[in-house]
Amino acid sequence: MTARFSATWRIVSTIIASALWCCLPVVVRGQGSGDFVTTFGGERLTPKNRNANVLYDLNPGEEKFFVHVPASYSPHAEYGLIVFTDAAEEVERVPGGWATLLDQRKLLFIAAENAGNDQDINRRLGLAVLGALEMMKRYRIDPNRVYAAGFSGGARMSGLLGFFQPDIFRGTILNCGADFYERVATVYARSWVSTTGQPYGQFDASTDEIARARRVRFVLITGTYDFRRGNILDIFNGGFARQHFAAKLIDVPGMDHSVCDAATLAAALDFLEGGT
Repeated sequence: MTARFSATWRIVSTIIASALWCCLPVVVRGQGSGDFVTTFGGERLTPKNRNANVLYDLNPGEEKFFVHVPASYSPHAEYGLIVFTDAAEEVERVPGGWATLLDQRKLLFIAAENAGNDQDINRRLGLAVLGALEMMKRYRIDPNRVYAAGFSGGARMSGLLGFFQPDIFRGTILNCGADFYERVATVYARSWVSTTGQPYGQFDASTDEIARARRVRFVLITGTYDFRRGNILDIFNGGFARQHFAAKLIDVPGMDHSVCDAATLAAALDFLEGGT
């Protein structure tokens, strides 16, 4: 009797659970909260709008990503996403002081490994796009709150994504690095030439790419002791501001060539999320 009752109860429980599950909203489930390094299996994802400057032919099962998911994450609420590109090859943690703010602002964070300054530009851009798409597949992400951010050379990648992939990235945070699609006047910088002897801060963009980028918000961050400060001031004033992009400059007193603190990130997010 006991065994028969137990078996019957298991069947009834399964039916009840299935019925309840069908009544729940369909949500995307990720791999849990906290910090972890992962690869993404399954079919390769590519956006509807493809750009010749972005490498989409990447294997999600081979590329590694560092991910931060707030402990409070719930699939029943929409979160934003920061896709970070570093100057270094490895990302082992969220930048100092950022985690608490990300959690407060309901923002997930992802950064590709092997995406540093020594990598090809189209690969770095492709990894950022792949990371964004995979996170949007697995978590409940508000598509209007997906931001590209980066440091130094990685900041330059985040700026390019505002032009080359504006259908995904609605805002960018350029921390100690920036580019513009035309040469700007050298007012603050000592030289328009980079440390490699090549022109710094200029890339090619089509008329259509420039027009689409006007839907994106750009935040440029530098500081008193940032050796790129002059270049960034020139690119902001002679480029983004002069051409009337939705852009903000944050010049932090005492900051050197480093990732910004949480207070500066908060100011950047305020602008990206609708502030003036």
